[in-house]
Amino acid sequence: MDLEPLLNAGERAAGEEQAWLKGWRLEAAESARSTGLPTLKTEDWKYTSLGALSKKSVRPTVADDLPHADLTRVRDLLPPLVTPRRLVFVNGVLSEQASDLPSDHNLTITRFADLSETQQRAVKNATQNDDAVFSQLNAATLSEGVYIEIADDVAEVLELSVVFLALHEEGLLRAPRLAVFTGRNSRVRIIEEYISAQHDPGITNAVTDLHLEDGAELWHHRIQEEALDSAQIGRINAVVGRDAHFHSDSVVFGGALTRVDIAVKLAERGAECTLNGLFAVEGSQHVDHHTVIEHCVGYTHSRELYRGILDEQSRGVFNGKVVVRQDAQRITAEQASNNLLLSREAEIDTKPELEIYADDVSCAHGATVGELDQDALFYLRSRGISMAEARALLIYAFAEKVIEAIPLDHVRNHIEQRFIGHQDLSETLRQF
Repeated sequence: MDLEPLLNAGERAAGEEQAWLKGWRLEAAESARSTGLPTLKTEDWKYTSLGALSKKSVRPTVADDLPHADLTRVRDLLPPLVTPRRLVFVNGVLSEQASDLPSDHNLTITRFADLSETQQRAVKNATQNDDAVFSQLNAATLSEGVYIEIADDVAEVLELSVVFLALHEEGLLRAPRLAVFTGRNSRVRIIEEYISAQHDPGITNAVTDLHLEDGAELWHHRIQEEALDSAQIGRINAVVGRDAHFHSDSVVFGGALTRVDIAVKLAERGAECTLNGLFAVEGSQHVDHHTVIEHCVGYTHSRELYRGILDEQSRGVFNGKVVVRQDAQRITAEQASNNLLLSREAEIDTKPELEIYADDVSCAHGATVGELDQDALFYLRSRGISMAEARALLIYAFAEKVIEAIPLDHVRNHIEQRFIGHQDLSETLRQF
């Protein structure tokens, strides 16, 4: 992936856009150009090489890459509709024809190209502190930006599914972006799923900006199931207001190379976040999760649990940092990274961190790396379970801690089928 041609293409596309969007895109291009792509000498990237990206020949998505005429194929590849509202992006571009959006006065969805001045300011304010090079590359080569606003005081959980579908034999750089603003005291569930056809030589560079107003509660589930020859760089930025709660689940099954950054700012008293992650990889897959939780003020709370399952020659990375700012007293922070190695050749680099500038805090972190419990395997074998089934049950039990909170049957079924085959897992578990 050569950065300069991509930035040049983005700058050419900017000439046809609104002034605010053009200016934002050009500023981002200049920032990305001056920073350059990270290398193994970059501290946050020292365990993840971008060599696989350098071998890919890609170009930014354009509107013509949306296959309007092939809606049948699009719908065949979509997962089951699990919410009453669904946005569908095809090759990084919003497809209104494939989307399911019943009228709802509590929900506003607007393309970046059609934003009002007030909405434009909200988007720019939400992105101004994100200077990561791939975030800047996302803005510079933007495929589609969508603004989502939830009204205040929505007591019943408002559910929205967003599917990003890759359908192109040519290498595309897909750069979708969501800007989500949750109203005061509202409850929202957003499910992001990244799916591609069996063969996908492209790259997804996706950014989601989340802003939780006071008293809001947001569940955000991010599922990556793209093809094994694809690559994905993803980022989530979340700002959490007073007495608001942010729940994040990041699940990775697909992709040759996946990097997900999650940055959470607990900005007001009473703000809380829970971050859960799961990745199950094999072959030569590489998955890297980087999280930063910033306790900006006192009386804020965070919990974090990431679990990795690695087989064959796969590699995983987890770097989780909790930052407690000066005078942010009476905070609590818990962080754990647990990893299961199924092969002697699999590798995990895990680095939970605490950076504390206050003295009245309760913080804990830890990491484990292990193999399947031989005593547990022996017990299951003694009850008539085959070795393959016993291994699969223990792997599933390890993953269950994370996926039990995700209300998606097909994600649970994916785990079952990946490790159990077509066996009825629930029936087996009921025997014990």
